[in-house]
Amino acid sequence: MRKPVFFPKLAAQSIKNNRQFYIPYLLTVIGTVAAFYILAALAYDPGADTLRGSSYVEVFMMLGMVVLGLFSCIFLLYTNSFLIKRRQKELGLYNVLGMGKWNIAAILSIESLYVALIGIGGGLAAGVLLHKLMSLILYRLTRLPVVFGISFSWQGAIITAVLFAALILVTLVRNLVSIGRAKTVELLYGGQTGEREPKTRWLLAIIGVIALGFGYWLAIKVANGMEAVALYFVAVFAVIIGTYCLFTAVSIAVLKLLRKNKGYYYKTRHFIGVSGMLHRMKRNAVGLANICILSTMVMVMVSGTLALYLGIQDLVELQFPNNDFTATTRYDAAGRGRDFDSEAMMKEVIEPALLDSGFSAEHVADCKYFVLPNCTLDGDGVIKYVVGQSAEAGATPVPVYFTTAEDYASLTGERLELSQGEAAVLTEGFKLPGDGLKISLGSSGVYGFRIAGTLGERPAFADAGAAMSVVDSCFVVVADYEALIELYEAAAKAGADAGYSSLMRWVCYYNTGMTGESPAFDERFGELMSEQAPGEGNTWEFYSYNVRAEAEAEGYGMAGGFLFLGIFLGLVFLMATALIIYYKQVSEGYEDRRRFEIMRQVGLSEREVRGSIRGQVLTVFFMPIAVAAIHIAFDFNMVVKLLTLFSLMNVKLTALCTLGTLLAFAAVYAIVYIATARAYYRIVR
Repeated sequence: MRKPVFFPKLAAQSIKNNRQFYIPYLLTVIGTVAAFYILAALAYDPGADTLRGSSYVEVFMMLGMVVLGLFSCIFLLYTNSFLIKRRQKELGLYNVLGMGKWNIAAILSIESLYVALIGIGGGLAAGVLLHKLMSLILYRLTRLPVVFGISFSWQGAIITAVLFAALILVTLVRNLVSIGRAKTVELLYGGQTGEREPKTRWLLAIIGVIALGFGYWLAIKVANGMEAVALYFVAVFAVIIGTYCLFTAVSIAVLKLLRKNKGYYYKTRHFIGVSGMLHRMKRNAVGLANICILSTMVMVMVSGTLALYLGIQDLVELQFPNNDFTATTRYDAAGRGRDFDSEAMMKEVIEPALLDSGFSAEHVADCKYFVLPNCTLDGDGVIKYVVGQSAEAGATPVPVYFTTAEDYASLTGERLELSQGEAAVLTEGFKLPGDGLKISLGSSGVYGFRIAGTLGERPAFADAGAAMSVVDSCFVVVADYEALIELYEAAAKAGADAGYSSLMRWVCYYNTGMTGESPAFDERFGELMSEQAPGEGNTWEFYSYNVRAEAEAEGYGMAGGFLFLGIFLGLVFLMATALIIYYKQVSEGYEDRRRFEIMRQVGLSEREVRGSIRGQVLTVFFMPIAVAAIHIAFDFNMVVKLLTLFSLMNVKLTALCTLGTLLAFAAVYAIVYIATARAYYRIVR
């Protein structure tokens, strides 16, 4: 038996005999390896560099590799602990039959070699086969053309093989250390050792409630996207701590309270279920908490990225209302005089440049406006323009955008009847007290307006500061150009960040038929712009143009990459959740089999046994997803605020995506329950 020639056969036979545990484990290794290889192959694919808007692909795939690599390390170590525990009796029997610890170590090493060959080899093969399919899905989501066929990434394969070989080696070392320290008796009976009744750990329960409440409070209180970024991981960390405490301490306390309720506890079904869960909850708590956290991660990732993807078209429409080309310029209106005709001047540049380059020049709309970016809202509801310095610590920045009723109607079709001294206002993220608007412009004094109405929609300014605002904003429409230029000159006189931030902006919208970048137009546009307004101090401060097709490519490249990564990692986490559930059901099935046999022998009917089993399994199984649903509900506000960083303001869309993801996940979770519960029932019966 000690001859090395027997060890490979013995290791293969051991895997075969324990196939109920090894097959799911091997499938998980294969799936994880395949997933990692696909991400690596997409990240290092040289063909992607030639595609417009593909810059996001490499970044997202690299991010996915980091997340999946860390997760694989934790997950494989965790599932390996289930596997080795079920094999302790077998290894102890080897020791009793005369095999030393070194012989057992040799068998385990060969088994790990088999796992590596099957898992890594099978995973790479599956990854190569699925790479093309995943590429098609990714580039379909990002709306990029697929230009490469089935290929093999040597760089991705090497990185994947080295990583997972190292992980399997770590699990082997951990197993060898565990077996080396254990005594033969512990190996023979380790899998059958019962749990003592856990003590009620009130301190841990209190810490859990506080941590969970703190995480929920942070998620609810965030007011904007920047706060959500700063506090998100703090809230997540608090909720994770609270979740583990909830399942370890709070669940034990609740079960003991149920046991004290004699009317509830002393019923056959409740007695068996509560007593069974109570004695194993100390060990089960970690598994249940892991299932809950993984479920929450899956739903948050998928719902958030899905909402972002479905909302991209709204963002494009915001920047390009009924047009495919937008041009923007900034200039000093005060320096050029009130009567400077920027509209006619820009049309003399844009339209010839478009026509000379072979495009049409159908004018849709245009607008003059200016921005005060560095404002704060004080306690009296006065918007204060902070001249030449940053906003005060703790103050909420409120950029204020000004335009005229005529230009607002040109953009939106909504006509406003405003008199001098009146304004229509739209505030995002805050409310103004009363029916008045006061704007403090430093040395230029305070300008007041009577609020005569509320804007029906946000003006679709093309520059990133307005169309893609991620902070609280205020949009003000005044009666006419005279009122607008008066405010502009007052802001310029007050300093206005050395004249830069008070520059007047002019934006125009055209339909041109342009489908992407045009070097010919870019060159002609630049030539004509350089011919305008010659002379020192008489030049344009800034000018640019944007094309709808380019914005869509960038938007879908970003959102599609996010969605692909969210779904991809979500599927991996779902696979991990299913495996944890399976091992949990099988392990508990072997532990409960003898207990239910005794109950049948002492007179418990088969119907009562089945009812008890069903109640216990359902309670334990659906507890994690119920808690995960609560996590999702409290996390919703933070997800909404995070999505505002991408200018997604459609809360209804986010809510529908969250609800749909929750229902879909619950359905998949129920399927996993049915499949794994059958394994439990077969063992117990």
